Amino acid sequence: MPKAYSYLRFSTPEQMKGDSFRRQTTLAHEYAARNHLDLDDKLTFHDLGVSGFRGKNSETGRLAEFLEAVRTEFVPRGSYLLVESLDRISRQAARKAMKVLESICDEGITVVTLNDGRAYTEDILNNDPMALIMSLLVFIRANEESANKSIRLKAMWTGKRAKATQKPLTSNGPAWLRLNKDTGQWHVLAECADVVRRIFQEYLSGRGQGAITTSLNQERVPLFFRDTRKGKRVGAHWHRSYVRRLLENPAVIGAYIPQSTEYKDKKKLRKTAGQPVPGYFPAIIDEDTFQRAQALRMDTPSPLRGKNAHGETRNIFGGLAKCSRCGATMVYVSKGNYKGKPYTYLVCQKARVGAGCPYTLVPYSPVEEAFLRDAPVLLDSAPTNAEDSALLTEIERMDAALLGSSDHLEALADAYARTRLDALLKEMQAITTERDELQKRRDELSRKAGAVACPMATKRLLELDEALKAESLDRRKVNTLMRMVFERFTVDPDNCGAYLNWKTGGASQWVFFGFPKDKAETGVTNTEENPKAAKAA
Repeated sequence: MPKAYSYLRFSTPEQMKGDSFRRQTTLAHEYAARNHLDLDDKLTFHDLGVSGFRGKNSETGRLAEFLEAVRTEFVPRGSYLLVESLDRISRQAARKAMKVLESICDEGITVVTLNDGRAYTEDILNNDPMALIMSLLVFIRANEESANKSIRLKAMWTGKRAKATQKPLTSNGPAWLRLNKDTGQWHVLAECADVVRRIFQEYLSGRGQGAITTSLNQERVPLFFRDTRKGKRVGAHWHRSYVRRLLENPAVIGAYIPQSTEYKDKKKLRKTAGQPVPGYFPAIIDEDTFQRAQALRMDTPSPLRGKNAHGETRNIFGGLAKCSRCGATMVYVSKGNYKGKPYTYLVCQKARVGAGCPYTLVPYSPVEEAFLRDAPVLLDSAPTNAEDSALLTEIERMDAALLGSSDHLEALADAYARTRLDALLKEMQAITTERDELQKRRDELSRKAGAVACPMATKRLLELDEALKAESLDRRKVNTLMRMVFERFTVDPDNCGAYLNWKTGGASQWVFFGFPKDKAETGVTNTEENPKAAKAA
């Protein structure tokens, strides 16, 4: 008696709750009984919740396992594969779907479609033109239905996102919130929200993301990130990526970022699908705190990271100092003490490892003293938001381009629906790719604009001014505020000067911390070696 195997597939796990599973199982048993087949219920191939539209079931699902079982003779040639209809095998483009059917039949398997009782074998596909045509027509219809369904779903979600301010789109939300489905209101989980606030507070105090992660794990702070589909925690421990995601997530100030699902090279991608919706979630962080964190994150890593994560801040230029010769980071080094005097320097990291930049020791104390001396004048000359209008102009230009892309795509979609020309489809795909890149760039500029907005920037300047004028200099606080205000601090060893680049754009006047020495005479610019170390050398 020939063997028969049942193959089930639905597009989503939710269909498990419907009639699809029962119907397909019943049809398989009835067909096997009528045709005297031995239905193997121990090796039933179920692709539950795997979509045939993207070809996942034939490439990574149980259908791939079935083909492998046939090729290794675990499933004998001459067996039957029972499916409800051909579209259960694949809903890809007809050409690709046909290859899937052929690959099964070429292994000596008879494919039976239970809805009409048709059988497909290698011999039938080779010699019965009508069977070949019918299978192609079924695949064409299935692919068009899936494509149309995808378009309708996108349109539905577009409409939902347009009404996002009226009611929640979905029960999925940030890990520190839960939706009351009866009232439609979001409720804050106090313990989780306190952890988020703590992360922002520690980050703004100057601690790096790695140090924050370590302290959360050492204190056994519960991880509250969850897989929204499975409702389970994503891990047992905190990771640096979790801290980073919290610090950059606008949901903490109540903003919702609409997203859509796209497929590229058979990979599922989440992409921004519109402008942020403010006030969608309850805010657990005030906007000033959030924007200060974004300013701190922009191109200025914390000096308190790695082996220095729990150390004392000695260098107020940590994460900012750059070499004028090569652009590499200038690091803080200590050459020890001699007669009670510490010998500390700024040195180009590239020069330290012999990577081509001349090795020059720049005494740290004169640089810090010169900056503190000139800081009041520097802060008074900080650029205003008006001087950063180019950023806003660029955002407006991108908004116009995005609107034009959407209109163009809509016109192409209408034309494709009428003509089904492949050229139109390719043009739509190209424009969609360009639009996604444009949206990504626009989002980056928008975040930067928020971080350097005039009221926020002015407040940070005042805070830095107060910290610099304090009776006792808190170097960690000063460094944190400087990384919010400045993009970099470029040190020029040859001219014994430095200048600052503002995050709002532009550069400061020069700060001079010494007088250049004659390099031909000394061979080294502006160095002040520890006499003890020099003698030992």
